[in-house]
Amino acid sequence: MKVLYIGHYKDGTGWGNAAVNNILALHKAGVDVIPRAVTYNNQDSDYPETIKKLELRSSYGCDICIQHVLPHLYNYSSKYKKNIGYLATETTSFKDTGWQHHCNIMDQIWVPSSASKASCRLSGVKCDIRVVPHSLDIQSYILSQSDKQIQELQGTFNFVFIGEFIERKNIQALLKAFHSEFDTMEPVNLFIKTSRKDLAYVDNYCEQVKMGLKLRKNYKKEIVISGRLEQQDYMSVLRQCHAFVMPSRGEGFCIPALESMALGLPVISTLNTGLDDFASGVKVESHKTPCFGAVDTLPHLDSANSEWYEINYNQLKFAMRSLYMKHICGELQEQSDQAVNKAKQYDHIVIGQKMKEILNDN
Repeated sequence: MKVLYIGHYKDGTGWGNAAVNNILALHKAGVDVIPRAVTYNNQDSDYPETIKKLELRSSYGCDICIQHVLPHLYNYSSKYKKNIGYLATETTSFKDTGWQHHCNIMDQIWVPSSASKASCRLSGVKCDIRVVPHSLDIQSYILSQSDKQIQELQGTFNFVFIGEFIERKNIQALLKAFHSEFDTMEPVNLFIKTSRKDLAYVDNYCEQVKMGLKLRKNYKKEIVISGRLEQQDYMSVLRQCHAFVMPSRGEGFCIPALESMALGLPVISTLNTGLDDFASGVKVESHKTPCFGAVDTLPHLDSANSEWYEINYNQLKFAMRSLYMKHICGELQEQSDQAVNKAKQYDHIVIGQKMKEILNDN
């Protein structure tokens, strides 16, 4: 078995990171995998040396092709025994995109979570669908050291959010819950790590939300890092935090949540999203609502004809307070250990073996 893997692994995005880890997982499981990159960027981001070496090998003789690209770019070829499309979705359906028709030309569709599988079925995808979760080199996280420190995070309980600064992530709910639940005198911080480089925009957004609360004249300042960090620095900073919060209205998976779990952080997440399958911590109840405000996506994607899940604001506050109180009472270690043990189930070798078994299943 020789596998051609086409994906955006040079882009340095969350999507690209997912492709990187899929390739590494296949390689670690002993699959003969040949990576080939497609990109929307003018310049490549850094990616692992292992993949650079695999790229040098010929794609001649590949009998399976995995296409980790947007569905309208899927291409079926009869020279492969299996044509597989990899797809992650954030809403309950994607009918308006027409992607279901492109999915149905493939032999098989892989998705990272049960939520994405349900979305595919509701959208009219009729071919074989397999749940193939994302993965990480979990041991490298467990053994990482805390070299880089942020002074403001020392001596406090730190909630962390990591993700794009977009409507779907529902950062407004996070800010409202944090600032209405915690007083400025409490030793609690909200740390936001976002890929958005416009720090002034992020600061202004946060200030507007706090003004809208009208609870007090002065609020605690969020700790914000925008742009990219070196991996070792990223893990060091994450180690200073105590709980990961993802109030997103929709997630196909959430690699930062898995990274946090590997470092011992329990996860607070929106129920009925892709985090349900793997997140260890508190799943906050939610209700279904039409998509609105996702103007930064492709046309016909995440429109009001689709639905996603709105987190319960009061239950989010309660979840954040409960983890903080467990920390105060010295009872958070059990949930930390549970998060690490759960993360180990998503190590490269474990998921790589699952992928290998699916590839061998005729």
